[in-house]
Amino acid sequence: MTEEDHDVVNRPHSSSFASSSDGDNNGAGMEEDVLSDTETNDNDDYYLDVYKFVSVMKDEFQKRKEVMKNEIEKRKEAIQKHKEGVQEAVKSQREQITNMSKEKLKAGKIRLTKLQKNAIRRLKKYEPEEHYQLKILFTKSVLTLVIKTFAVCSGQWLLPWYYCITCPGLIVWRLFTYWQNQWQYYLLDFCYLGNLVIFTIIWFYPTSPEYCSLIFSLANGMLYLGAFSFRNSLVFHSVDKMTSCYIHTVPVILSFGIRWFPEKSSLLWHDSFPVEPLPPSLYWNVLAPFGIVVFHNLLYTVLVNVILRPEEHIATSYRYLKAKSSVKNVFGQDPPYIVFVVMNWIMCLIFSSLTYFTYQYYYLHVVAMIAELIFIVWNGAGFYVDVFRMSIIRQTSSTTEDEKKES
Repeated sequence: MTEEDHDVVNRPHSSSFASSSDGDNNGAGMEEDVLSDTETNDNDDYYLDVYKFVSVMKDEFQKRKEVMKNEIEKRKEAIQKHKEGVQEAVKSQREQITNMSKEKLKAGKIRLTKLQKNAIRRLKKYEPEEHYQLKILFTKSVLTLVIKTFAVCSGQWLLPWYYCITCPGLIVWRLFTYWQNQWQYYLLDFCYLGNLVIFTIIWFYPTSPEYCSLIFSLANGMLYLGAFSFRNSLVFHSVDKMTSCYIHTVPVILSFGIRWFPEKSSLLWHDSFPVEPLPPSLYWNVLAPFGIVVFHNLLYTVLVNVILRPEEHIATSYRYLKAKSSVKNVFGQDPPYIVFVVMNWIMCLIFSSLTYFTYQYYYLHVVAMIAELIFIVWNGAGFYVDVFRMSIIRQTSSTTEDEKKES
């Protein structure tokens, strides 16, 4: 085979290869076109979906906006209506309160007028029998005060007899009434022991200068202090309060007569008091009264706190003093018993030491007596101004309530 034949034979093959190569190239190009068209279509679909989503969201937002706008308008209308309703309610309530205040004021004036009338009527018919008894007590108390004044100023001979006659009767009466009220433990206080010692001395040892000096120290020491500790009040219509004043003041008056006017005090007595008094003595003016107080405290402690042991509802001096606000402010809410014992000893030493000077100086003793008198008179004035007035008001109020119940 010649080269030409060979070329002829091989020529179709080369053309077919070329044509096949061209076909492959055309196929690849077509595939690329299809792919690019597909991608373009996908992109268009994506953007179309996004547009639809945004449109839907926009419509939904617009709807929500309209709904919220309508809701806000409704809320505004509701608030406005509520505001107007509140204003109307406040206005009507204010009018009601004003009308009620006027009515109450008017009713209060009417009730006050009735109370005044009832008070006057109550005072006019205030338990005539009891009122009569109070008048008698008041008159007796004032007359007793006049007698004491006379005895101190010019009738010193009356002092021993007045004390010895009245003291036992008042103590017996107090024993009876205090036992009924469960106050019997007050009768174990030093005041009654001191009066017992004084009573015994003027009957059995009136001529002893030492014992008369002891009378002065006891009366112007611890008994004098008792009027201030228990806030005695000169209330003329109260036997109990006048008895308390008696126990703490009459021994002071008696000692005044025996010390400064012994001859006049002995004028009608069964024996003579010492004309030459004992000179001021530390023993008889301070130590002897202090020894009696210590003895009384020990006896009281054993008898009350160890043997008898009163129940909580029964009153004693310790419980009375412990409940006072002034004591609580100084010693706390529940001070122990030993505190009162020690304070009692300290006060005894202080006031007994003061008697060392009042025993020597007449005018100093007079000033001390006047101070005690002013104190009990002031407390009595407070009773009449405050307590008695409030009791009348309470009685008037109870009368008014009873009348209301009846009506």
